[in-house]
Amino acid sequence: MTTSTVDRLVADYLARLEAASAALPSDRRHELVEEIGSHIAAARADGAAADEAAVRTLLERLGQPEVIAAAAWDDSPSDDALPGAVSDPPSTALELTAVLLLTVGSFLPVVGWLVGAVLLWVSSRWTTAEKLLGTLVVPLGPGGAIVLGGLISQSCSGDVVVSQESTSGVVETVVTQGACTGVALPDWLGVPLLVVSLVAPFVVAVVLYRRALARAAFEPRPEVWLGT
Repeated sequence: MTTSTVDRLVADYLARLEAASAALPSDRRHELVEEIGSHIAAARADGAAADEAAVRTLLERLGQPEVIAAAAWDDSPSDDALPGAVSDPPSTALELTAVLLLTVGSFLPVVGWLVGAVLLWVSSRWTTAEKLLGTLVVPLGPGGAIVLGGLISQSCSGDVVVSQESTSGVVETVVTQGACTGVALPDWLGVPLLVVSLVAPFVVAVVLYRRALARAAFEPRPEVWLGT
């Protein structure tokens, strides 16, 4: 791995951070980018981020640039705020409802998850890739996965024993073997699949909602006058 490739990863990350923090005052934006850049440079100088894999790990630990910029915005009072006015933060009620319906709401068979999927695609705060992830990670959500698992799981009926008396007075016992229907998965496969189908939608929902919050933080905020 060449040094230029590692440099490009760092430069792209810092460029994203600068773009995400465009709403901050210029001095705070430059300070934030320099602070993060210095931290990365120090890690590389110490040998903690000498190759591509190490650099990617470092950047993942730092977090998404949009999240860092949103946190910096919360810590930086706006110099442009007018006396007597406050900023009304953008609502993320639609996004919160969407992720709740895609997860908890999916236990309302089909309908809850479908409404959540519609809200997911209506929102402008997620990319197409993120919307596809939220829709396809577990179609019909954890509730649907449980229902589907119950439908395809194997069920067996027990043996049926019937006693009959023949015309000669001899009692005959007839045993009819039980039958199995459905699909049987071995425990080593079925249990992990069930766990993933239940947990994955909640993990994706948390990631999606955090990204929606970060993007909402940089949307124009209407001012609400409180009076003097």
